[in-house]
Amino acid sequence: MPDIKLAAFGNLQKDLDAQRKDVGAGIRAGTEDAAVFGKTRFRDMVTGAGLGNRLAKSWRHNVYPDRRKETFEPAALIFSKAPELMNAFNEGGLITPRRGAFLAIPTEFAPKSRHPLARHRNMPLKEFREVFGDGVLSLREKKGSGGQVLYAFAEQGFRRRFGKRRGVSRVKKGGRIKSEPVLMYVLVKQTRLQRRLNIDAVGNSVQQVYPSMVIRSILKRLGQ
Repeated sequence: MPDIKLAAFGNLQKDLDAQRKDVGAGIRAGTEDAAVFGKTRFRDMVTGAGLGNRLAKSWRHNVYPDRRKETFEPAALIFSKAPELMNAFNEGGLITPRRGAFLAIPTEFAPKSRHPLARHRNMPLKEFREVFGDGVLSLREKKGSGGQVLYAFAEQGFRRRFGKRRGVSRVKKGGRIKSEPVLMYVLVKQTRLQRRLNIDAVGNSVQQVYPSMVIRSILKRLGQ
C-alpha cells in the first residue's frame, strides 16, 4: 500500500509568521490607543474640574516593552507627574500649612503673578511681598474666629476693578484716582479641600474599553 503524504500548499510558515507579527503589533497598537484614550480622559477630567491645563498636562503614559521588541503581552502605565495634587483633589481632606502658622489664600483682587508659568493666576503671598514689599499689607482678625482667620488688606496703592476687567489696579500716590483698602489674602490655620476628581471612575472606564480597542487594532492589522 503506498504511503499518503500531505503537504500544505504555498509557504504556510511564512504566512503564519507574518500573521503572528501583525497580531503582536495589533495588541501593542491597541494598548497604545487605550493608554492615549485614558490619558486624554484624565486630562479632560482635570480641566472639567476647573483645575487648569497645566495640571491636566501632568498626566502622561508609557507603553512597555520598547516598540522594537516583539511581545504579545504589552503593558501601559497612565500616571500623573503631580501625584500629591491628584490625590488631594481625588480624596479631599484637610490641608494644613507645612511652614508658618497660616495658609494664605489669594482673593480675586490679588494681582496676577509675574512668573512666566503662572501669569493667569493670582500672586501667592510670598511673591506679593517680594514685588510690593512687606509693609504694604495689614492684618485684621475675622470677628469670632478666635485668631483662626486673618484678612490681609493692602491699605494704599490699589483700587478694585469690576465688570469684564474685574481685578485690581495700581494707583499712583497723589494721583487723581484715590486708592482704597483691598482684601488681597485670607489667612487660615487650615482648610478643607473639596473633592473635585474621580480617578477610579475614569480608570474603570478605560479598563472596560481596553479589550475592544485591542481587538479592533488586531483586525485592522490583519486587514479585516
